[in-house]
Amino acid sequence: MSNNDEQKKTAAAPKKTRPAGSQTAKRPAKPAKAADQPVKKKKKKTEAVLHHSPEGHIGGKQETTDLWHLSVERIREASERERRKINSSNQQFLYFLLKLFLALMILGSAIMFLTWKVLENYEKSTPNGAMSAYVHLLQANNYDKIYENSTVIFTQFNEKEPYIEYLKSIYEDVNLKKAVFSKKAYSNDTFLYYDMIVDKQKISTLELIYNEEARQWNVRTVIDARNFYIEVFGDAQVYVNGIRLNEHYISERNVSSDAYSNLFDLNQAPLVTRYHIDNLVTVPAVTTQDDTKYSVVKDALQDRFYIAEKPGGAMEEIMRTRIRDTAMTYAKYISEDTRFSDLQQYLYRRTDYYKAISSFVNRYFSTHDSYRFDNMHISDLISYGEDVGFTGTISFDYVVTIEGEKSQTYSNTYQMTFLNVSGKWLCSNLVIANQSQPETETETEMETE
Repeated sequence: MSNNDEQKKTAAAPKKTRPAGSQTAKRPAKPAKAADQPVKKKKKKTEAVLHHSPEGHIGGKQETTDLWHLSVERIREASERERRKINSSNQQFLYFLLKLFLALMILGSAIMFLTWKVLENYEKSTPNGAMSAYVHLLQANNYDKIYENSTVIFTQFNEKEPYIEYLKSIYEDVNLKKAVFSKKAYSNDTFLYYDMIVDKQKISTLELIYNEEARQWNVRTVIDARNFYIEVFGDAQVYVNGIRLNEHYISERNVSSDAYSNLFDLNQAPLVTRYHIDNLVTVPAVTTQDDTKYSVVKDALQDRFYIAEKPGGAMEEIMRTRIRDTAMTYAKYISEDTRFSDLQQYLYRRTDYYKAISSFVNRYFSTHDSYRFDNMHISDLISYGEDVGFTGTISFDYVVTIEGEKSQTYSNTYQMTFLNVSGKWLCSNLVIANQSQPETETETEMETE
């Protein structure tokens, strides 16, 4: 280094040293700026050191960079693991909350269902609750369920379709929301009866029976339409619409048959076992355990059936002959084609029927020249014993003509009952089951046919 250079350095040195209190020393901005510059120089110095490290020139710096990237990657992986761990914990917590929610929902629903069933069963265990449930079914037009319920504890003799039609005829146009119930005075511990009232008008009567097994009341509508009595002479078993009647349906034993109710002395009548069934909407099908042995006959005028053995052999022929002769004589008597004295031989006098027919005057038959019987048929024969009595039905056309003018035909059906009185078969009752209005034809029409 030359002397000139040393002198320049010596001359430059005092400029760096400033006296205290000078204006330049009080300027704050420069020291701050000077403070930033050494940091940058330090960084460069560090890079230089690393550059000149013993490991090698470029290789040392590259390794440091790789280490830095490796550290960042590890930090990133650690962060990712931590994030996954947190996410997994969050998911598990959410799953736990979801399971807890579902469990609470299921538990709550089960409790609500059980509570509802308890309340429903309690409601059905009361008469008012059972009748309200019955009304709800009516409002929903759920007649199938109503019919099904009617077979649970009640003996349902009605077929399904006619029974439903009957209920519809009662309830379809009624505002059942206004239904109230009034207990009938004749209710007892086993059977309860209530009138259903809407707008102060009686709509129907409900019958309730408590079902011990189900611990609830069963309800049905009392059908006022039909009540039937079935009289059995002998040991026949009775079936109504396929359901056998047990002893519960026996109303009387060893009583005089109503087929002979017009006798002055009922002790002459055959004794029968009488069954009673109610709540029927139509005429039921009544059968026995052996329809080849027993006859079932419906009373021509009343809701009553008679069951006895079918006649056969000579007895059947006697019955048919007696029915035919009596019916023909009766028809001629009421048309004034014979006298009452001719009919008397066939009648038992100690009856209300004899009293009525002896004073009969027919003002409806026209004067005619001739008569004849057509299409005669005898059916429904039953025997109360060969020496007791029998019943039978005869149908025929009674044709009267006025010669040269016209012909009138009267179609008749008689149900007749006979009693053995001192060895004679005498008619104790004759019921006109059917008598049509006469059909009038002229002789020209008859010839054309």
